[in-house]
Amino acid sequence: MFKKLLGATLICACAGTAQAGGEGFYVGGGIGQARYDDSLPSQIRDAYRGNSGYDFLSADLRDDTDQAWKIFGGYRFLPWLGVEFAWVDLGEVHSNYVLHSRVPLTNANATIDGLYNISGPSATVFGELDFTDNVSGIVRAGLYNAKTDYDESGTAASGRPHTYSHSESDTKATFGLGLNVRVNPQWDVRLDWDRYQHVGNRFALTDDGNGRFDHIDFVSMSVAYRFGQ
Repeated sequence: MFKKLLGATLICACAGTAQAGGEGFYVGGGIGQARYDDSLPSQIRDAYRGNSGYDFLSADLRDDTDQAWKIFGGYRFLPWLGVEFAWVDLGEVHSNYVLHSRVPLTNANATIDGLYNISGPSATVFGELDFTDNVSGIVRAGLYNAKTDYDESGTAASGRPHTYSHSESDTKATFGLGLNVRVNPQWDVRLDWDRYQHVGNRFALTDDGNGRFDHIDFVSMSVAYRFGQ
């Protein structure tokens, strides 16, 4: 998918004739793919190490990618400096883990499926460097307020259905790079890579310890409209 997005951006770059600079407001939106780091299984194993009620058997992140999207608006104070605010939906991923009960008379396995859905607003400051008259590179950094909706379902060691839900929000760092192509005075096409750091809380046997993703990478293709150009 990244190669397709890069190819489309390069085509726009070759076709573009507008100047890259210009202050003012802009709005836009983009779609792409989010990839989650795969440290969750080790977090679950560590949480159950030495537990008197359960033995850890296995854990995995069943899928570590999903479609993601964002909408954004920003302002360039100078041709090379601005701020951007966005709503980012990083999609959802699934986990699974299996435990063996040590409780007498039960002596059975518990199988748990987890579903993580992460979204929230971000605020970043960016710097922009012109490569040609219509192509520029962007470097940005800021904060992302990630809301994690976590849902569990499965079968308890007793054989009964198991369900659990919890939501939480935390604000963490984000940074990224972009390649911007100004197709005409009003419209830009942008290829972005963004990283969201330490989303969620490390897996623990607590209400809010549902798992932490050390980083989530989001590659996207966006279009943006500039006002007053």
